[in-house]
Amino acid sequence: MAQSGTLIVRVYASRAQLPILGATVLVSQRDDQGRFQLLSALVTDESGIAGPITLPAPDANLSQNPGTPLPFSSYSLVVEHPGYQVAVFRDLQIFSGVDTTQSVPLIPLSIPQSDSPEQQLTQVTPQPL
Repeated sequence: MAQSGTLIVRVYASRAQLPILGATVLVSQRDDQGRFQLLSALVTDESGIAGPITLPAPDANLSQNPGTPLPFSSYSLVVEHPGYQVAVFRDLQIFSGVDTTQSVPLIPLSIPQSDSPEQQLTQVTPQPL
């Protein structure tokens, strides 16, 4: 039976933590050929929230024995809004039956950053199980 988890994305201005209305939130996953498949495209509301987004995830019971699949699915998340750096999250983990909230602080382009690209990349490390 197919399982799923949900993702809620909270977007805010990095220093003030004020919600950002109208940010584009893209969720994708790599296919078997390594290409990204777009699964969801949403826009944040006045609270800076996009979602919940229902995403496929493996059954947690499948991971109870050594050598079996991990109990989560990995996704990529891209959040963008004019006037802010693009935020990219790789390997965002979604567990079956779990509501995951990902906070996304966007950095205004007008704030000088030394050696900072116009994109901020966050690699999400796997949870110790």
